[in-house]
Amino acid sequence: MIAARDLGAAIKYFRTSAGVTQVAAAEATGVGQSYISSLEAGRFGSSLTHALRLLRFVGCEVVVRPRRARG
Repeated sequence: MIAARDLGAAIKYFRTSAGVTQVAAAEATGVGQSYISSLEAGRFGSSLTHALRLLRFVGCEVVVRPRRARG
C-alpha cells in the first residue's frame, strides 16, 4: 500500500470477501454507512481508528513492519 486509496481498496476487498455489507460493518463498528463508504474511498480524515476496527471485524490482522532493504 502506498496511498490512502490503497488502504481503502483493501478494506473494501476484505469486507466483501468476508460477506459483510457496509451497513453491517457500520453497525458493528459504531459508525454510519456513509463513513464506511468514505473509508473505502480512501478518505480517512485525521484518524485510522475506525478503519482498523473494521479490518479487525472482518477478520484481518494489521501488521506494521519495516520494508526490506532494496538492493
